[in-house]
Amino acid sequence: MSDEFYNCGKNLTKEEQDGFKMKIFIPKRNPASHKGSYGKCLIIAGAEGMAGAAYFAALSAYRSGTGLVKLCSAKENLGILQTLIPEAIILSAPKIKENFQELEKAIEWADFLLFGSGMGTGEEAEELLRLVLDKGRAPLLIDADGLNLLSRDSDLQALAKSYGRKSLLFLTPHLMEFSRLSGKSLTEIENRGGEIAKSFGKEYHCILLLKSHDTMVISPDGELVYQRKRSCAALSKGGSGDVFAGSIAGIYLILEEEAKRKAKADLSQTAFSLEGSNEKNSDVVKEDSSVMPIEQGCKAAILSCEAQILAGELAAREWGEHGVLAENIANAMGKALEHLEEQGCWIDQG
Repeated sequence: MSDEFYNCGKNLTKEEQDGFKMKIFIPKRNPASHKGSYGKCLIIAGAEGMAGAAYFAALSAYRSGTGLVKLCSAKENLGILQTLIPEAIILSAPKIKENFQELEKAIEWADFLLFGSGMGTGEEAEELLRLVLDKGRAPLLIDADGLNLLSRDSDLQALAKSYGRKSLLFLTPHLMEFSRLSGKSLTEIENRGGEIAKSFGKEYHCILLLKSHDTMVISPDGELVYQRKRSCAALSKGGSGDVFAGSIAGIYLILEEEAKRKAKADLSQTAFSLEGSNEKNSDVVKEDSSVMPIEQGCKAAILSCEAQILAGELAAREWGEHGVLAENIANAMGKALEHLEEQGCWIDQG
């Protein structure tokens, strides 16, 4: 693909580069890896009749590099999902008063949790979100109906704020969802969106992706780390938000694998150096599996924003802007990530 097509990866002049802080990349896939290397993602999505939302999120997670996906959805969706995405392990979402043991095991199994796409806002969805916030320890992304549940329940809000301090929490509202979450009107958000988003991100200690034509990424300390400078009309289709959520999971897990691999290499080098110097220090030779998780989460959010644009442009090239479907965007993710692996993207953090 040419740089004329991919704007975010274009070669910039020295003057243009001076306006940016860094260039970030998708890491190359490790040739010695296996399916477990690129993480285990649990997606809880899709009430009865909303199998599409679950499918788009799972497909995008796989197309964005995830090694293994478990998909927990309404019992009525299982046959459809097993046909659409046979690579995924399919679980039936438990009803109220049913045994949650299998889902609790899946939550413990996961390296990344995604909740909300097409879940509805009924009592069953509320109980499932409460379970995830209570039992989860892995990075968690709450999207769509999960955000609507949060917006109306102060107990869930308290659990979410607590989650953001024990692990990574991603919240991905569009403007209307953010209005409900923040208690601010759309007019206020249009006029003071950056200020409100920064305050909200700090309050929840979350990575906030406020979705619009100029999507913002806010860090858990309330800093604006990215604002998208361009948009893609082909993304204006139902299901594209589910695709976006799945891509964040996949890209985060790619970065996590790279971080672990580098930590292991550094550990080996440290052990070799100590052996050569005859030093014995067990505290030094200790693997650290969490390498700057907040920075890693912010990079995943930024790369996902850029990948979504690229995938939309790729899909539009084949289907035309009017004809693109969410599935087309998800299926283009692999090529979008390949470009970000080779060209990266410059980011302006202000």
